[in-house]
Amino acid sequence: MDQSVLKIIYNNPTYLNYLRYHPKWYMILEKNPSYFKEFEIELKKDLKLTMYDKIENLKKQINFVNGIIKYLNTN
Repeated sequence: MDQSVLKIIYNNPTYLNYLRYHPKWYMILEKNPSYFKEFEIELKKDLKLTMYDKIENLKKQINFVNGIIKYLNTN
């Protein structure tokens, strides 16, 4: 595997942990390190780290707080 890819992976515990549970990426990155970007994209989708997921999570939190405020105002 390319040394620059290894350095990025070992400096990021999230990447390292993902590789432990998805070992197919070891083989893919070993054969062709240019797939690292695809690795990052799949990791972010699986772990729900995309911008869309963050916005959805924020919406849920806002709706939760809004529900609590409405509940407290009715009492």
